[in-house]
Amino acid sequence: MAFKDLVHGLRQTERHLLMQLEGVRGAIAALEMGSAVSPALPGPRPAAVKAVRKRRRLSAKARAAISKAQKLRWAKQRAEKKS
Repeated sequence: MAFKDLVHGLRQTERHLLMQLEGVRGAIAALEMGSAVSPALPGPRPAAVKAVRKRRRLSAKARAAISKAQKLRWAKQRAEKKS
């Protein structure tokens, strides 16, 4: 009787492991195929097709305005620290 119980327990464990294996295989397939939430990454693109990132440049006038505003903020912070 003990031998039959052992075989029964092993078969239950085998079924459990097969279910886990099926879940792992499904997860791998989902990662390989991608989904709406996280699409699969395409392979590397050729160098000629790569998108060129355009950088915006600030005019001298805009840089001066930002600099002036930042200096005013710093002066305000220094004045608050002294008080």
